[in-house]
Amino acid sequence: MTTWQKSIPPPALWVVWIATRTALYLIATAPGRAGDVGIYQRWDTCCFSHGTFPVADPTWQYPPGAALVLWLPGRLPGSYVDHFVFLAIGCDLAITFMLWSSARRGGSLTGAWYWVCGVPLLGAVTVGRFDVVPVALSVAALCVTGRGGVRGVLIGAAAAVKVWPLTLLAGTAPGQQRRSAAAAVAVLAAVCAIFASGTASFLTHQNARGVEIESVTATPFMIWRQAGWSGTVVFRFGAWQFSGGHAALAQDASRLGLVLVAAAVAGWQLLIASNRVRWRPEFAADAPLAATLLFLVASPVLSPQYLLWVTGLSAACLATGRTTQRPVALAVLAAAGLTQVIFPIGWPSLLDGSGAVTGVLAARNVLLAVAAALSCWRIVSVISPGHEDPHPGLPPSERSLSRGPLHARRQLACLQGPRSGNRCGLMTSQPPGPGARRAGNASSSSERRGRSLP
Repeated sequence: MTTWQKSIPPPALWVVWIATRTALYLIATAPGRAGDVGIYQRWDTCCFSHGTFPVADPTWQYPPGAALVLWLPGRLPGSYVDHFVFLAIGCDLAITFMLWSSARRGGSLTGAWYWVCGVPLLGAVTVGRFDVVPVALSVAALCVTGRGGVRGVLIGAAAAVKVWPLTLLAGTAPGQQRRSAAAAVAVLAAVCAIFASGTASFLTHQNARGVEIESVTATPFMIWRQAGWSGTVVFRFGAWQFSGGHAALAQDASRLGLVLVAAAVAGWQLLIASNRVRWRPEFAADAPLAATLLFLVASPVLSPQYLLWVTGLSAACLATGRTTQRPVALAVLAAAGLTQVIFPIGWPSLLDGSGAVTGVLAARNVLLAVAAALSCWRIVSVISPGHEDPHPGLPPSERSLSRGPLHARRQLACLQGPRSGNRCGLMTSQPPGPGARRAGNASSSSERRGRSLP
């Protein structure tokens, strides 16, 4: 625990959570501020409550699992908006509790503080959209589970609501990759097969979307717009996107970027599986954050609530107490603050072509691109030759267990000592004397300290 954490009493975290979430609830449920929740309510009234999907509505662009999330608030008496916001805040509370519990198990409370203070930077959009649900499932997969199968099930369930949690497979430890991937694919495929009509409409509408004006690939066109770009900004498929004037070029660049990101993640997994890259426990959360940032940078769509994804993953990285992503987490926090300046504060001005808000948008997108590059570089730097291995002597399957209590890590390290001598008090055929035991332990300790990555 750091010095600043020791100076803050533990209840302060929950006091700040209650204060900030109360403010978000009051803002999100204020009269005339239904926003996207009003669309969810319309879908529930006309379709979900009757067992169908809004397949004719082009704004329905979600995997079929999202229907369950949007159906639940309508099953309670009273206001749909109030119940939806309560559901979102409940998921927020679950995330905070998981991060706090991770600190109590030997991690760091920094992750919980990061989440509690980072969410308000995005504003009421965090509880006015359903993205907090897949974030909660993703944080559970990273912070709560240790088994590959259970983690895969949670990833699959999250991907059935929003596709992006599949990036968490990039953080699967060796020996668990097949189980995790198989479980995730099985859950996602089952949901898509059961609700085939919802899946087909989701794929059709998602493929027809253009390049949103907030996306990273749209940034050059937004700047060009200030200099008299001939294209236009139109409202289609529930979002403002470009039309005409080389807009197709941005879409092609985005699709190519997504292919390259998928190839990079697959290549990373192959390197881990073949032991060409030595696994480290922090990769379990760090690699998904890097993959998700790359996905955000390449995506043709970058809605404000997408920053909640990387905020949750950054918090999970920090909660482990051992991560390569601390500078990246700060960059994500800054990007979240700029995102609220863009939407909702400066949104009308951005649509009108404001140079100031366009500058904020460009700065936010550059910051995200830098964060993605920095995230990858921080991971690559620790696998480079000559970097000290913090867990020498542990095979990949046991390195993933090093997140546990200190005594468990010591036992694992001890079990990797010389097989010919005393192993954690287990006697060989001839019990060694006190001097031999001290010499053996000293030799084993010096051997462990001297090991490094090849």
